[in-house]
Amino acid sequence: MKYNQQFIRDVSFYLKNRNMFSFDGVGEYYNKKGENIIIYDKNGVDGIFSFYQFDSCGKILPTKHPNILKVLLKTKGSINLHIKMFSEDRAKCNMNLIELRAFCIKYKTPHWFKIAVEKQKIKYWNNE
Repeated sequence: MKYNQQFIRDVSFYLKNRNMFSFDGVGEYYNKKGENIIIYDKNGVDGIFSFYQFDSCGKILPTKHPNILKVLLKTKGSINLHIKMFSEDRAKCNMNLIELRAFCIKYKTPHWFKIAVEKQKIKYWNNE
């Protein structure tokens, strides 16, 4: 299957930074219906395709690469957690824009990372 450039960029970022972004606070991965997202099947699809289907369509497909799927889910969850924490810190003035920019440069984050932090920061401003 051909993936779009944004998906390829994001998956590459997730895999390169899986050691930095390794905590998401989740032990097992379930969808909103309580179904396990990671289902091993030796004849299943590859892990990246399974992640793509879940991330873009919400479909759970058995995979022959459950470890890859788990790493992608964990890394994405950890990045989302970091965005939330950084947004809160930016809203409370505990992190300035220079520090955020330095983090983004150090870890070569996609452009959407900084944008997400700044957009969510506004949400925390409005709740205070």
